[in-house]
Amino acid sequence: MASVKTLSLVSLMALASLSLAACSQDSAEDKTEQAMESAKDTADKMGDAAEQKMEEAGEYLSDSAITAKVKTALFDNGGLDSSKITVETRNKTVYLSGTVATENDAETAGQLAEGVEGVEDVENDIVVGN
Repeated sequence: MASVKTLSLVSLMALASLSLAACSQDSAEDKTEQAMESAKDTADKMGDAAEQKMEEAGEYLSDSAITAKVKTALFDNGGLDSSKITVETRNKTVYLSGTVATENDAETAGQLAEGVEGVEDVENDIVVGN
């Protein structure tokens, strides 16, 4: 009878050990799966952030290119003194400021800016003065 109790106890302990080992293995698999998912999420976030920065850089370069093209268009127009005109571009909107000799010059500057490829809007704050 003692041997049956001993055998039962040993069997119960072996079963408990196997159950713990299985739980431990499941736990390790769960942790591995969670770590992989976390790594994937982090990589996705880093990729999204990199893509956003590249888009911002592209927009900045586009705005800089538009500014350069507008300045060139103003300078190349022989009848317009563009030396006192300031050109800035943000989000494809050109901002003109400064002074010109006539109202016609202010209008011409705005029209030249509107004609530049990539310009979506022009804010013409040029004033007539000396």
